[in-house]
Amino acid sequence: MVSVEEMRWAEGLIPIIGPDAVTDIISSVSDMALVISTSGHIMQVMSNPNFSACKAVMAWADSQIHDTLTVESVPKFDMRLKSFIEGDGSKLPTELNHQSTEYYSELPMRYTFHSTGQSGSVLMLGTDLSTVADMQQQLIAAQIALENDYEVQREHDVRFRVLLEASSTATVIVSVKTGTIVACNAATEKLFGERRDTLVDSVFARVFDELGEVNILDRLVFAATERSTLPVVGQLVHRNRRLALSPILFRGAESQMLLCKIKTLGKSDTTADQMVARLLELYQHGVDGMVFVDSTGNIISANDSFPRLADVTHIPSIKGRSLAEFFLRGSIDLNVMLENARRTGCMRLYATKLVSEHGTERPVEISTTQLNSDGKFIYGLVIRDSRRVDSGRTPTKKIRDVDTQSVIELIGGQSLKDIVSKTTDVVEQICIESAVEMTGNNRVAAAEMLGLSRQSLYVKLHKFGLISKT
Repeated sequence: MVSVEEMRWAEGLIPIIGPDAVTDIISSVSDMALVISTSGHIMQVMSNPNFSACKAVMAWADSQIHDTLTVESVPKFDMRLKSFIEGDGSKLPTELNHQSTEYYSELPMRYTFHSTGQSGSVLMLGTDLSTVADMQQQLIAAQIALENDYEVQREHDVRFRVLLEASSTATVIVSVKTGTIVACNAATEKLFGERRDTLVDSVFARVFDELGEVNILDRLVFAATERSTLPVVGQLVHRNRRLALSPILFRGAESQMLLCKIKTLGKSDTTADQMVARLLELYQHGVDGMVFVDSTGNIISANDSFPRLADVTHIPSIKGRSLAEFFLRGSIDLNVMLENARRTGCMRLYATKLVSEHGTERPVEISTTQLNSDGKFIYGLVIRDSRRVDSGRTPTKKIRDVDTQSVIELIGGQSLKDIVSKTTDVVEQICIESAVEMTGNNRVAAAEMLGLSRQSLYVKLHKFGLISKT
């Protein structure tokens, strides 16, 4: 059996909820509630305490709602209020924007219209859309930024293509990872005798006649890494043409790329070009270590044989290091070679020991040559393993001037102290003569090699009568 109270609840009446409780419920389920007249006069304002604009909206009481709305929202409000009063039965919410104040910028709200049960008043329940609006603004800003990026990318792409096509020099861009042609210009089509759609995505090395174990792509990468001013020379497979390729290495989106400018070598350039190609092959694959250093002895570049001599596993780590790190006497050896090369232009067959990364020693002979590179002096060193040479040499006497018989003849005639003194003088003289000869008569380098001061070396040279010889 249904009670009267239950019947009234089912009919939509809630007599058990007091007026104060209704106000609390309305302010809790919505951010803001307005009771307005049919003319738009705000009769009452209720607000959720957690609503950010709570204080500002409470001041709207006894004002006209039109005064709080933005210009574009006024006609929307009037249209929605009119349709509600006329009873079209629509329950669709309406989004309105309130004018900015000192408490907030423009306030977006979503309102639903409800009947209060009293003639001449309407209840508007509002939900704050500020968070949604902020998110929409961020999405719009992101979309605009994305479109701008696309425009910039398209502009760069157009510039690149125009620049590529405007060049009369054959130019290709090659992926180092795949070895395929990524892009080329019309001059490349003419040079290779193939259409662009055939060249793009094809293997770059296929159009060249390769000689030796190192293909054209490896040589291009090596030349670009070393920033060589010399071009890489290649021979076309189907045409009797020799080409000079000037590579530039750069980082692409996914891998490294090579930009190669290609020129045809004339008949007058053939001999010189062949010599350049042969010298480059000798540098890359020669059995002797070849190293180029700057004026301070820091390594600029080295061929593949030098890391094998020095037992270096990570070849790129060599560049920039001092060559003195690999010598037994360190900077003494390096300074002797560079100083002599500065004075005379070269130094031949300097004997020392190369110390590997693991601490092992290897006897070597080094020739040093001074070179002029773009107005700056650099030094090229050819380092040869001399273990086999040393083993083939005939051992010589340690001291030629004083043999065993001479020492024996001194016994009895002179004291042991005098005999040792004379023998020591001979050994000292031989060491000084050898050091002066090894350093090309450079007294500063000879003194440094012997661990003497320049003054001490001069005194000993005078003592043994070697001043005139030097």
